[in-house]
Parts: sequence; structure tokens; C-alpha cells
Amino acid sequence: MASSKYDGDGTAPVTGRWLLAVSEPGIGRLALQARERLNLLCAAGEHIGTTLDVTRTAEELAEIAVPRFADHVGVDLSDRVLRGEEPRSTDEGLRRVALAGVQEHAGLDPVGTLIKLPPSTPQAYCVAAEQSVLEPVAGLIAVPMRARGSTLGVVSFFRSQARRVFEEDDLALAEELVNRAAVCVDNARRYTHERAITAKLEDATASLRHSLDHQRRFTADASHELRTPLAGLRVQLEEAQLHPDETDLADLLSHALTDVDRLQAILTDLLSLARNEATPLTALEPVDLAELVEDEMARRIGDPHPARLDLAPGVLAEAVPIQIGRVLNNLLNNAQRHATRSVTVGVRRTGDVAELSVTDDGPGVHATDREHIFQPFTRLDTARSRDVGGTGLGLAIARDIARAHHGTLHVEDAVPHGARFVLRLPAV
Repeated sequence: MASSKYDGDGTAPVTGRWLLAVSEPGIGRLALQARERLNLLCAAGEHIGTTLDVTRTAEELAEIAVPRFADHVGVDLSDRVLRGEEPRSTDEGLRRVALAGVQEHAGLDPVGTLIKLPPSTPQAYCVAAEQSVLEPVAGLIAVPMRARGSTLGVVSFFRSQARRVFEEDDLALAEELVNRAAVCVDNARRYTHERAITAKLEDATASLRHSLDHQRRFTADASHELRTPLAGLRVQLEEAQLHPDETDLADLLSHALTDVDRLQAILTDLLSLARNEATPLTALEPVDLAELVEDEMARRIGDPHPARLDLAPGVLAEAVPIQIGRVLNNLLNNAQRHATRSVTVGVRRTGDVAELSVTDDGPGVHATDREHIFQPFTRLDTARSRDVGGTGLGLAIARDIARAHHGTLHVEDAVPHGARFVLRLPAV
């Protein structure tokens, strides 16, 4: 449309032009909504998936949608997804991973809740049918979070009654947001899985390296222990061979048999230690510890120090009797070697724990050595040395048996002095 008019002097016409646009009602509102949706998708592309963390990615989706798209958003994922595993059935429920809202989340399950989906709920239908659900009256959109053909979880968008109800265009936008987040969540899940595998491999490698180091040390220690009596035996035999006329045959045989006995004891303990490590426990039965102590004490002869018994009757533990008897005898052998005057064997029950203790009144064990002495071929430099006998394996064997029985074996201070070795087992 154009119009003309004259200047004040009436000589020169001036022409002005105007444009009048005529359109459908509401087109301005639709254009504004389209711009808002485009801006929201751009923001989602920038802020969702900034980390390779499943939980944080779910939180980013909830944060970007509130309040620009919804008043409240809940993101529920399978526990398997959180562990980095492939998702399976949602029958076990979904874990509320993220929740964002413009106010307190009244009536909504908090983060961390395991949510069971009743069949009548929109979320249950959404997951089962693998398609989104729009409930305009309830102000709800439920969208399944899917990636690579698997359902990771479900995202629920809520609007209050004071806000415009959800429409079909809103459903499409919600699906676009969730689909973008699903790719990021799945990437984070796969990263979590690969990181867990890497951690397991590193742990296995470290454990294998530790085991190999332990085996090397054990082999070296065992070789040293076996070579010591062999070297002594060889020296005696060579000396007898060089000077047969000056050799006391009875004395030679006595020393030779002593070294052979020591070799036999070391080999027996080495075999026992290997069996304890390789063989699982079988034939567990309720064992009365007081009766076991009395039976074992009746078989012992030649102990240099008297043993006093302090036994509470009726203390039972699930155990293999012959192995607990081995622990007791190893502890008694150790106590007899280091006692000054006497040894005490005790049995008692404390709560759900059955205790078997062997106490000597010797020099005791310093606090810094109380774990060290349970290592194979370990002897202390002072009173508990090779001079008083022993293979160096008795305490190691005893602790292995204790651990196999889900128990513990420790050494404590005795009163007024000495060492108190305590075997603790689950009581029946």
C-alpha cells in the first residue's frame, strides 16, 4: 500500500511506503516456542555428556530440562547400567539416579530409591512397550532411555497445573533430549565397564606378582633351611671319611640322625603347608574345644614344662578336628620351646567367638614382630631363634588353618609376662 502527499509549498510530492503483514493467529507464539526448543537442544548438546560418568550424565539431563522444559525431571536407570554392565530386564526395578525440580520434590521418590514399576503406571508401559507416553492431564511425559537396542531406564518429565500442558511437540522434544542423553549414558556405562575390567586386570596382575615374589622368597627360604642340616651332615660324614680311626661311630650316628630328623620335620611341614593352601576344608563338624585339648594333651610326652589347663566346657566350633589339633600342637611346641617354667592352655567363649589360647611365661614377642613371626621360616634374633629348635613353619601352618576355618590367630602379651597365642573361631 502506498500514499502521496504534497510539501507545504504545494510543489513537490513526497511518497511514503508501509508494509502490512497479515498471518494466522498465534504464529508469533509458535515461532517463539520453536526458538526456545532450538535453544534448549543446543544447550543440551553443550552440557549433556561432559563426563564419562553415568550418574553425572543423568544429572545433566535433569538440570538442563528444569525449568526450561519441565518443573520436575526424574531419571531412573537399571542398577546394571550403573555398574557398567549390559542392561537386561527391568523386573528388578530402576534406581532413581537424578532428580531436579523448581521446588521441593513433593511426592517424588528421592535419589537412590529403588523404584518398582507397577504395571498400571505410565513408566511401566513406557518401558514395556519401548515407546514414549504423553499424559496431558497428569502433566507427565515418560520416555524410555534406549541405546543400541537396549532399555537403560526411563525419564519422567512433570509439569504443574499452573503451567501450559504438554503437547505433541513437547513429546518430540522430550524424546530428542532423552535420545541425546542415552548415547552419552551408554558411552559412560561402557567406559565404566572397561575401567572395571582394567582395574580387575591390574589387581590380578599385582596379586600374581605378589604371589610370584612370595613363592620366590619361600623357595629361597626353604632351600636355605634344607641346606643347613644337609651341610652339617655332610661335614660330619666327610670328617669321618678322612679320619675313620678317630671317629666315634655312636656320636656320628646320633648327630646324623638328629639332622635327618630335622630334614624330615621340615619336609613334613612343607607338605602340610602346601596341602593347607591347595585343599578346601571338608568334613566340618561341631568340635568341643575342651575335649579336643584334653585328648591332645594326653598324647603328648616329654614336654619340658608342665601344662596347666583352664578349660570352659561346652565351647563348640565348626571345624576339622585333626586340623585344630595340629594348630594346638604347633602352638604347644612353640610355647614349650620358649617357656621359663610353665605353659597354660585355655578354652572359653566370648559372644559368638570360641577361643583357644596357649600361653607361655617366656620372654614374649615384641609388638613389631607379632605379624612377622607368622611368616614361613621366620625366627626372631633373640630368644626365639633356631638354637631352640623348630622348623620355622609351625606358626605359618597354624595361621593358615585358622584362616581356612574363617578364624584368626594372633599373639598377645601374657600377664605378667610372656606370649599368649589366641585362636578365635566362629562358635556354634
